Amino acid sequence: MTTPSALVDIPVNLLPLIPLPALEDLPDARARGAECVWGGEPLSTATAMDLGERLSPNGRALFLRSCRHCTVQAVLAAHKYHRYRCEQCVDDPTLCDTLRGLRLLALELRR
Repeated sequence: MTTPSALVDIPVNLLPLIPLPALEDLPDARARGAECVWGGEPLSTATAMDLGERLSPNGRALFLRSCRHCTVQAVLAAHKYHRYRCEQCVDDPTLCDTLRGLRLLALELRR
């Protein structure tokens, strides 16, 4: 059974769907993954969720990580946003693999 402190791998195909704060003005600690990209909480290798390497609008390499709580909130926001902007979801959301993936990720993060 997964414990709340266990890390969850976020599928690469879902990473671009997760909304992020403005990347151009991120403080250094958030840009290098020492703090949660959203809330600024200090992170360790045991608590950080990897959001992947990104480039800021000014070309700066960012190594984004987040706390579990903020990640759940962002994944839920992505799920809500996707549901109303995806043609498949408008027609029949039960057939959308992306929506299903976001939902499963949110459930896994909440364990």
